[in-house]
Amino acid sequence: MDNGTEDDLDPAVVERVRRDLAQLGSDEASAPDVPPQVTQRVLAALRVEPAHTVARAPLRRLQVIGLVVGLGAAVAAVIVGAVMVNRPEPPTFPAGPTANMITVDRAAAIPLPHSQIIELLSRTPDFGPLTDPRRRGSCLGGLGYSPGTTVLGARPLDMRGQPGVLLLLPSDSPDDVVAVVVEPGCSGAHTGLLAKSLVSRT
Repeated sequence: MDNGTEDDLDPAVVERVRRDLAQLGSDEASAPDVPPQVTQRVLAALRVEPAHTVARAPLRRLQVIGLVVGLGAAVAAVIVGAVMVNRPEPPTFPAGPTANMITVDRAAAIPLPHSQIIELLSRTPDFGPLTDPRRRGSCLGGLGYSPGTTVLGARPLDMRGQPGVLLLLPSDSPDDVVAVVVEPGCSGAHTGLLAKSLVSRT
């Protein structure tokens, strides 16, 4: 069958076909009437078909939307997983200095014989640069004592070439004293603790 358009046909032939179709359409005897049951079936089919098409179209759209959302979620999960796996570990930092690190090496020995340390208990304390009571009270507060704590003995002391002040303070036991060596500028903000030792009174 030729698939050409009307432009490819003889105009006279086209005009004749049109006339014949017009005559057939106006001739009531050219074809019998369509039975009513056929008309009803056609109308029923037309009524059903649009409803069927409309009902199925939203379902297809919902399915497509669900598929797109599911694929998007899967792709996002893969991307997030890859980023988490390939992300460099956060840098670790060393722990901050402990109290022992920022105060003093408790093993540091006081460069004074035991007998001379105990002898200070029977002598008038020589506070040297800590003679001012307010300054000395600030130093005691920095060491963890009450500013009004009675100092049992004191004297300036050279601590391995560094000037210091030796203070004898009460301990939890009456048989012992706490001997500390601090820098001359000892205060509540910075004690400059150089050495600390528990010394027996005997």
